[in-house]
Amino acid sequence: MVNVQIPNVTFSNGQKIPIFGLGTWKSEPGKVTQAVKDAIDLGYRHLDCAHAYSNEKEVGEAIKSKINEGVIKREDLFITSKLWDTFHRPDLVEGAIKETLKNLGVDYINLYLIHWPMAYKEGGELFPVDKNGKMMFSDVDYIDTWKAMEFLVEKGYTKSIGLSNFNKRQIERVLDNATVLPVNLQECRNKSNRSTQGSSVRNVRRTQTPPRP
Repeated sequence: MVNVQIPNVTFSNGQKIPIFGLGTWKSEPGKVTQAVKDAIDLGYRHLDCAHAYSNEKEVGEAIKSKINEGVIKREDLFITSKLWDTFHRPDLVEGAIKETLKNLGVDYINLYLIHWPMAYKEGGELFPVDKNGKMMFSDVDYIDTWKAMEFLVEKGYTKSIGLSNFNKRQIERVLDNATVLPVNLQECRNKSNRSTQGSSVRNVRRTQTPPRP
């Protein structure tokens, strides 16, 4: 079986990330474990995960299997996960990453992102709605969420932290208030905003990860 050697880039904090990775969004239940195993066998070392994808346990099964087989060690992998919108309240952030660590079966992750800047009502469903079917939001400020994210680095739960789906103004607001700077911006979906987002990223020596080439 061909083993692909994938080059790395270096974050501003010195951590290295493979330039290609396996995304697990929309991976079908019952199939994602095998997909991750196959990707690892082919040489992929970056796994992009998220609580909201509802498949981190299956990803964890693949990681455990390949470690047990001697194909990889934990330190060979770069694992990304994301804080979901119902866990933005600062007192919920640590519990959220602990659940991700448990599901993945690892002691730390390499990169933890705030999945979206907006917060949903805490507790219950991933996408909480009222009796009229309208989304229920929380008034948590993502700056307060970011401050809680910084403690995750200090406590060793994650090596790096970053942002996902944030626009230029939101990125700059985080930078103005951060003690631990974001090293990565993921998911620039709106093409009209990509140039301005990219400018903010380059100006502070962050890396930018698109959802696809």
